[in-house]
Amino acid sequence: MKVNYLKNFKMEQLKKYYPGGALKPISDEYVGELIVKGTKISLLVSPRDQISYVAGQIEFQSGNTYNEHNILVILESPHRFEYDASLNPIALMMGKTGELFFEYFTAHLEKSILKIREGNYNLIVCNAVQYQTSCGLNPINRKIRDENWKDIYLNYGGEEDFKKRVFSIKPRYTINLCTGGRSPSGLRSYINNSLDSFGLKKSKHYTEGNHPASWYLARDSRSQLIV
Repeated sequence: MKVNYLKNFKMEQLKKYYPGGALKPISDEYVGELIVKGTKISLLVSPRDQISYVAGQIEFQSGNTYNEHNILVILESPHRFEYDASLNPIALMMGKTGELFFEYFTAHLEKSILKIREGNYNLIVCNAVQYQTSCGLNPINRKIRDENWKDIYLNYGGEEDFKKRVFSIKPRYTINLCTGGRSPSGLRSYINNSLDSFGLKKSKHYTEGNHPASWYLARDSRSQLIV
């Protein structure tokens, strides 16, 4: 199973790698069917279906064929809850991130300026960098996570790998939920800049929002966490 387009990359190459962190990438995943009817959006959550990349196309591990069109949600990199005790991948968006995402995603997407045409879509989730750049440190050291992330993205082919995965998925719409806020040095801004360079137009092809781990704010129904 080919989970990305990187060649000969190893986490131990990074200057800020801490021993004890996970070394394996986590696959991008199909997580369910997004249904858009007028202004209403619903999500039918499905068992996770991992994606492999073959000749510029995507294949689902189950062998299933889903809807024709895809919507892509982007996070930054795997968290420690997404690996088991042996540091093998479990799935994306485990723990608080997943709980908040699946509870509030559709409500916040309905408020977004991104207008999605009626229809049924495959909801696919990916990490821009599929490796655990936080090295599993507890508590998390965000500086180390960000330095490792940028090192992979800028110096080890991470951006080109991300581009190839996006072009293989061919999303009709893309939602950037990476951490980092709107700071020019934040990881979310790196992804926005990449999406712009890929030819995607903001507010038409893609939008951005707060990382789901911060969506406790969603208890305030006025909060707009996906712009």
